[in-house]
Amino acid sequence: MKLNKDVIYILNSLQEAGFEGFVVGGCVRDYLMGLDPHDYDITTNALPTDSKKIFPRTVDTGIKHGTVTVLVGKRSYEVTTYRIDGEYKDSRHPEEVIFVQDIEKDLSRRDFCMNAIAYSPKEGYIDPFGGRNDIKSGIIKGVGDPNLRFNEDALRMLRAVRFSAQLGFKIEENTYDALKKNAELIKNVSMERVAAELLRLLCSSHCEKAELLCSANLGDYCVPEITEALRKRGAEIIPVLKNANKNGYNNEEIALAAVLARDPDPLKALKDLKLSNRLIDNVTALIKYYDFNLKTGEYELRRLYSLLGELVFELLNLKEAKGEDISKAFEFLKGEKRLTKKDLCVNGRDLMSLGLKGRQIGVAEEGLLDMILSNPNLNEKDILLKEALKWLR
Repeated sequence: MKLNKDVIYILNSLQEAGFEGFVVGGCVRDYLMGLDPHDYDITTNALPTDSKKIFPRTVDTGIKHGTVTVLVGKRSYEVTTYRIDGEYKDSRHPEEVIFVQDIEKDLSRRDFCMNAIAYSPKEGYIDPFGGRNDIKSGIIKGVGDPNLRFNEDALRMLRAVRFSAQLGFKIEENTYDALKKNAELIKNVSMERVAAELLRLLCSSHCEKAELLCSANLGDYCVPEITEALRKRGAEIIPVLKNANKNGYNNEEIALAAVLARDPDPLKALKDLKLSNRLIDNVTALIKYYDFNLKTGEYELRRLYSLLGELVFELLNLKEAKGEDISKAFEFLKGEKRLTKKDLCVNGRDLMSLGLKGRQIGVAEEGLLDMILSNPNLNEKDILLKEALKWLR
């Protein structure tokens, strides 16, 4: 396995100090799939106090769970002591962790066999649960008893669906049965964590796997509106998501707008997900204009930009994913002088100098904007001030 020089330095430093060190989890899985790992997680039999002595620059990011962040140059790497987890009472976090000296015991607590593979240049691959075969076969299988894995951490169920969508893998039969059996446990997971997994799922290249939220009843306990939409409109939604992915704009705004476009109260669904206000506002705007007719006149397109700003181009991306011809609208909006209230050649002070007050100013600005949207050539100060006089009457 190819490792970067920082990781080699960390593993060598651990070994020179008399300890073991392995990269583990997603980075190993990705490498075996022919993908470039983005992050490297490192596990060791060195205790956190040992790691802090070995490396000159560390941060105590999760010291009680055995994790020390090692700083190498401008990058950081999590180094975690082999451990097994104590009792889980909330289907999410162990009451305690117990440090161990055996790498295989550490791997036994992990979620899926494909993520329970460790590697070091000295020892090669440590793969006690057949994760490499699962990767070759495209299988997601729980380590040991999947019921136990899901009871320990209910988020793993949603991660199984998300991995299936990202990797195009099939969930192994016993693991799928355990997912269905324990689906209700997902209610113990914070909505922020649920939303993060859901968005990655909807933006994945195999987003058709979102159907697993429905077939396993998992989504009913955490994202009921989205699950209902997929049940009723999956044949419409999935092609939109796949087209967006194919065209390179599979982002959260487009994914959520496509799914919730026909929801009677999309704002509630978005707020229930505890998303950022910015994301909620953008998705709500895209949904509002989901059925906007792009073949309408130039005035209407200018008006659309005045309302959406640069988000209008995200709307065009969404509509293209729906199969609409956006070429003429795109060329017009790209080349047109796009106008909003801020582009008026008069401002509030100019209108106040005419004698307009309070609400009159806002009404006048709206009226003047409408006028220049009909004819941008009228956006000249003298013309606008003359026109504004009518709001004094």
